[in-house]
Amino acid sequence: MNEAVIGLALAYSAVMAILAGLVIFSHWALWIRAGCVLMVTGLYFVTYSSLTGMLGWPTQHPLPERFILLASSINEPDKREGTAGSIHIWATSLEGDRPALRPRAYALPYDAVIHNTLAEADKRRRDGNVQIGLATTFDGERDERPTDQTHMATPDQRITVEDLPDPRLPEK
Repeated sequence: MNEAVIGLALAYSAVMAILAGLVIFSHWALWIRAGCVLMVTGLYFVTYSSLTGMLGWPTQHPLPERFILLASSINEPDKREGTAGSIHIWATSLEGDRPALRPRAYALPYDAVIHNTLAEADKRRRDGNVQIGLATTFDGERDERPTDQTHMATPDQRITVEDLPDPRLPEK
């Protein structure tokens, strides 16, 4: 288990112990004591739902517009077990022409076209070619969206992956 999670659990236990002492031994009005208990209890739920990013779980957010594909994992749907399948992408977003400081994991629903695109990109990546991903977002215009929904990563994104172009060297 992550040391930060253990530290947070201990910190919240200490806060709850202090709060319990204040509720039991203070002469505050009942509504103030009840409000403090509800506030700390709500804080536990907010923290629990916020920990997913801290623990390294993949985000459900859309992929960045431009990213470096570091790895992908594809779980195909299985009708016998009733699993829908999923695609996990580990990518570093490109901010301008520079990569972000840290990579991020993304979870996408399974899509056969994206599966093929990522499988080809993974082969090229293993051959030593850095892969640049492009996630195209549609602005809600129905005419702009492709009619073939299999090209979509999310309802509003389509993913393409290509080799990083060779750098332009200055002329001598």
